[in-house]
Parts: sequence; structure tokens; C-alpha cells
Amino acid sequence: MVLAAAAMLFAACDKIAEGEYTTFAGISATWSEGPALQATQRAYVEKYTGPSCINCPLADVTIENAHESLGESLVAVSINHWEGMGMPFAGQPDMRTDDGTAWDKYFGVSSLPSAYINRNTEKRYRSSMEDILAGLQSAVGEQPSVALEVSAEQGAGGGIAVVADIQFEKAVAGQLTLTLALIEDSLRYKQLTPDNGVVDDYVHNHMLRDVMTDLWGADVDAEGRAGERRRAVFSEYNVKNADIKLENCHVVAFVSERGSKRVLNSAQCTITLAAAE
Repeated sequence: MVLAAAAMLFAACDKIAEGEYTTFAGISATWSEGPALQATQRAYVEKYTGPSCINCPLADVTIENAHESLGESLVAVSINHWEGMGMPFAGQPDMRTDDGTAWDKYFGVSSLPSAYINRNTEKRYRSSMEDILAGLQSAVGEQPSVALEVSAEQGAGGGIAVVADIQFEKAVAGQLTLTLALIEDSLRYKQLTPDNGVVDDYVHNHMLRDVMTDLWGADVDAEGRAGERRRAVFSEYNVKNADIKLENCHVVAFVSERGSKRVLNSAQCTITLAAAE
């Protein structure tokens, strides 16, 4: 079921039924044998937030502190909730996206802030998320089932080519998907604070700007055998929003189970920008 806009999708239902595969159009991959990788397990945290959420700055501090502790082993994506506290203040940029709204509704987010580690929906982290670091450390300490690395480069025409390499550290049954997302740092717009104050130029990081692939990713072209190596080449992705500053962006990649949506591993990279003429 393919719909051109999220509004059409959610006019009929509040939550996508379990197992339903609704996608938006995105870039697709060409697959080939990939190089050998050094296996690194990373933790993927998906946080749902909003400019009128007074506890969201506390969650931001907690996740930034986790970044300092875990470094590149933590991959974070922030998503503005589709209604209520996620709506923009008058005259402010609207950071909601169709793709983020689809994920939000699928996972049934009902309070802000909320976060999942590796999309494990059995544990939702809320409020200041003071207990999330232990969960992230546990996730990073797991033995990886797949290794994943990603790189991205802007071509002379402005489009972005992405290369993702996957290596199976052990046999994995079932269909996997590879999702690419564009996130942006250093976005400044109004945010409520825990004392009900308003910061006019609050710095928002890791904000989802677009899902580059289909909403639930591209099917991984692999048999899932231990030792199998696959490379996916995506080209060309063109930025849809002229306000996006690529110098502040990262490409996030994650491999997940198609059915459960559980993330097995993740990675992120900056974008090598084309030289100015």
C-alpha cells in the first residue's frame, strides 16, 4: 500500500496495523559482494520530542551525556511528535516530517519525551530518561549479529550517493531491511523548558529531516549466512528541503528485522560535500 502523503495514510487509522507494510517512495540500492568489516556493535536510540514538551530538554541532556560516554557507539535520531507538544510555535519552522509521523504512529507514541533503544518496544524510556545510559551500555555490549558501516558523498550535481556495507557475524534467519535517514544538527528554534520558560534559540540536534529509503528500508539482498558480506550502493538522493544545511547533517543507517522492526545494528557518517566551484 503506497500513499503519496502521510495525511492520506492517517486519515483512515490512528496506528498502522502490526505487520502492515506502508512505504513512501525512496532511493533503492544496487547490491554486490562487500569488503571485510571490523564488527562494532552500536546502540540506536530513537527519541520522540516536541518544542512544547517541558521535559524534552532534560532528555536531550541525558542523551548528549550518553554520547560523551559512548562516543560513536551511539547513534541517535530525534523525531518531532505529530500533534500536541510536537507542533511548532507560531512563526517557527515545522520540524515534523511525514516519515517521522509514520514511525510515531506505528510505535504508538503517546507521551513526550519517549525513546526506544534499537526499537525494542518492550521498554520505553520517558521523562528525563535518567536510566537510559544503562540500557545503551547494555546494547553496545551485545555480540553483533551483523556489522554495518556507511559513507556518503555529494556529487557535482548536488545529489548524495550512499554506500552501506553489511557483514553477517553469525547466521540470521528472516528478512532484514536497511534504512537510511538524513538527520541535522544545530537547528535553532523555540523550546519550552522544565521551569515553563521559553528558549528562543534552543539548539536541536539529531533531528530527522527525511527517510532516504522507503519508510521501512530496502530489503537486504543476502542469504543471512555467517561470514556473508554485502554492499549496497544508493544513488542519487536529492535533498527535498532547501532549508537543510548539509554541512550540519549526517546519514544514519540501520539494519532491522522486517517483521519486528527491531534494529540489529546501526551506523552514521558525515557527508563529504562537493567542492564549491
